[in-house]
Amino acid sequence: MSIPNLVDLLFPPKCVICQKLVGLGETICPDCARSLPFASGGKARQKGDFFEGCYSPFFYEEPLRASFLRYKFSGRQHYARIYGKWMADCLIAQEQLTFDLVTWAPLSRLRRWRRGYDQAELLAREVSSQLGLPLQSTLHKANRKPLSRLEGSRSIRAARILGAYSLGNGANVAGKRILLVDDIVTSGATLNECARILKTAGAAEIICVTLARKRD
Repeated sequence: MSIPNLVDLLFPPKCVICQKLVGLGETICPDCARSLPFASGGKARQKGDFFEGCYSPFFYEEPLRASFLRYKFSGRQHYARIYGKWMADCLIAQEQLTFDLVTWAPLSRLRRWRRGYDQAELLAREVSSQLGLPLQSTLHKANRKPLSRLEGSRSIRAARILGAYSLGNGANVAGKRILLVDDIVTSGATLNECARILKTAGAAEIICVTLARKRD
């Protein structure tokens, strides 16, 4: 028996949404594929203060939400492969393909150490691989209270995240068109702050992509 077949027997593939068994080489069952909360056209919002556009294939709703929480908090790192492909397909459909590099909105070093991985980085790696684009770490996040636990209006959240990110050592973004990757976009404060840092460092244009967005 070959090693791949043995692996399939020991760890049979499951749907990334409902976790039911699927066929070899499959990642999602037909029922879940039909029930995903597709965001029409993939467009999240036309632009932010510091980024020119943001694309998301889905709304952040069930049944995707439960799947994403397993990915983010329960170690389902392999979900990044299918999530990243969905994100790349969204960009292809919107003809957003010409970038100098792909980067991501990083976790702080402390949070990455506690979780064991950075979920946005895994998505960025898959998106860059799918699109054949170079991947580069450009940002650093300070160890501070995460935005997701902060309450308030969009303007208050933006003010609280101000200064959370800085340009990474040796990052060269001057004059470049950048694809900025994150997992979920809600208020857009995180993406806007990351884009602000990159624009301040001379980036020419920033397009964002996330797996899902909050419905307007």
